Amino acid sequence: MRTDEELFELYRGGSRDAFEILFSRYHRKVIHFAYRMTGEQARAEEAAQETFLRVARAAGTWQPTARFSTWLYTIARRTTLNYIRDEKDEDKDGQPALQLPGPKALNPEEMAWSAEVRERFAAALQRLPETYRAAFVLNRGEGLSYEEVASVLGITVQAVKSRIFRAREMLMESLAEILP
Repeated sequence: MRTDEELFELYRGGSRDAFEILFSRYHRKVIHFAYRMTGEQARAEEAAQETFLRVARAAGTWQPTARFSTWLYTIARRTTLNYIRDEKDEDKDGQPALQLPGPKALNPEEMAWSAEVRERFAAALQRLPETYRAAFVLNRGEGLSYEEVASVLGITVQAVKSRIFRAREMLMESLAEILP
């Protein structure tokens, strides 16, 4: 099995099959990342599609010394940010915040698997500043190491750790009323 980097080199040499393999490896992951950033499936799918178009167009700029996945997530992050900025320019729907029962109304098993809790978490994640949300989603949601997240975001490893810590604090604060 070829590495991502070998496949991308083959693509740069003209192999469409190599790009299709990379696409199949990362398409769902990029959608997942974009969904966690935007909170909307349709926007996530659009951002993922645009990400792969940009990857194809920018093949000549990739440096073989960098991991392909790091470069891909850098492009995915920038593309998704564009979709988030576009979304902020659209009208707000004005829907009230989701009202959830307090922690005494649910037993721990119900809370862990509750769709309402997942929705509340997704909403809290969307309220995080983008800098914290990106670090948190790349590390906790996509499984990138601190070093990889630092490379994607163009910051130090210590800054990544700080952003993830702060994101977790803010999420816990947002969800405090529903957590036991």
